[in-house]
Amino acid sequence: MVVDLIELVLIGTTVFLLVYILVGQFLEVSGSSMYPYLHDKEQIIAEKLSIKFDPIKRGEVIIFWHPKTKSDLLVKRVIGLPGEIIKIQNGYIFINGEKLEETYLSGIVVTHEGDFLAEGQEHKIAGDYYIVMGDNRSESTDSRYWGPIQKETIIGRALGVFYPLDNIRLLNGEK
Repeated sequence: MVVDLIELVLIGTTVFLLVYILVGQFLEVSGSSMYPYLHDKEQIIAEKLSIKFDPIKRGEVIIFWHPKTKSDLLVKRVIGLPGEIIKIQNGYIFINGEKLEETYLSGIVVTHEGDFLAEGQEHKIAGDYYIVMGDNRSESTDSRYWGPIQKETIIGRALGVFYPLDNIRLLNGEK
């Protein structure tokens, strides 16, 4: 009986660790930078496997290591892709000279410049780098301030909210 229990605990722990290391990463949303898509204190899971095989797309919500501190995980939306030219002008984002339609934003959201992406200045995104921004632009510190993020710092795509229970839902399906 005791041996069976120990065996069950070891198998369960091993499966959990394999899933955690290879497939999923749990984290808590901190702040309102992705509001209303994600809410402060929601618990989400990042799916880690597909980014190794499926290219990252504009509009996806990803989880990555903070480019400055390297110790904090952040959640933002992919706005600019490698090789593209991005510009902020008159409150809008332009990619390769065309205004980006951001249907995932709620209401009237104005995109202001930051320390890195200045108003009216074009920036070419280097290979293996991405521009990310929060949906709640007035409350988000993102690529506008600290620049693009490197692909190797991305740990996964936001897969779903699992807590609180009344907010359980899948993510990244509504781009």
